[in-house]
Amino acid sequence: METAAEVASSAAPETTRVAVIGASGYVGSELIGILKRHPHVSITGTFGSAFDLDSITGSVVFLAIPNEVSAEIAPKLLDRGFRVIDLSGAFRLPHPSLYPTWYGFEHAHPKLLTEAVYGLTEWCNGELTKARLVANPGCYPTSILLALRPLAYLLDRDQPVICDSKSGVSGAGKKSELAWSFAEVSGNFKAYSVGHHRHEPEIRHGLHLGDRTTLVFVPHLLPTVRGILSTMHIAFSRHVTAAEITDIYEEVYANAPFVRVLPAGELPEMKSVVNTPRAEIGFQLLNGGRRAVVVSVIDNLLKGAASQAVQNFNCMCGYAETEGLV
Repeated sequence: METAAEVASSAAPETTRVAVIGASGYVGSELIGILKRHPHVSITGTFGSAFDLDSITGSVVFLAIPNEVSAEIAPKLLDRGFRVIDLSGAFRLPHPSLYPTWYGFEHAHPKLLTEAVYGLTEWCNGELTKARLVANPGCYPTSILLALRPLAYLLDRDQPVICDSKSGVSGAGKKSELAWSFAEVSGNFKAYSVGHHRHEPEIRHGLHLGDRTTLVFVPHLLPTVRGILSTMHIAFSRHVTAAEITDIYEEVYANAPFVRVLPAGELPEMKSVVNTPRAEIGFQLLNGGRRAVVVSVIDNLLKGAASQAVQNFNCMCGYAETEGLV
């Protein structure tokens, strides 16, 4: 796999002018903090939920706004010559027919679904350098796809892929609903949106499961502010060894500065990655190498959103992938 440095342009601009729409949310705040530290970024404007397109300047716009708003605004920005990194789900899915079921709206710009580059940075082999529109992955899919995509060709397609994911409450954004209040979350732990969470088709597509393989995705709400721990239960089409799985991960992520794979049998903890742009992955083989439990951890606001968006920005503009993040 090519590194960002290998696919980046040798003539990266010294400074790129950027704007952020959705600056008042948790993700928007994290994003602005990173961009302020970035040595090659000049922030031309930060906007909340109310903004005028005519007041937006620069060359790259980050969108950290609701799905339906992004679906409406991103095409207008592209028509004005901006490059767009969208942190919503408005352009993540491959087919417009999926949007009414999973996102609750008809997608008015199906051609952009084909054009958008799905920005799971470690799996983008040069597409980002010419991208006009980047669909930043969801937080749960990031944690799951980084862990399982290297093993996808080994999966037993007749067995279910089970993804049991837990997230801190900030993953829901800034809401005033009772379910997300301190009284409901503190000291509590619960599953939610089972069978109809909008990240499910994104995970299915990212793992190339098609319609044959059952995907069981169960998200949970943790009584913490941030962080995701995903536990995945998978079956292989043949016996595998720990050394083989380790070699696969090491080859895939050899040049990935923000992905750490732990030794076989060692499983990651959420506290290791909270407030960092890193992902950590561990695995334990079962049943003589025919099954495995794979665990991954990320910070939902960073690797699951803001810092991954900046990784994508760096690759788009020809900067080192780590710029502004270390």
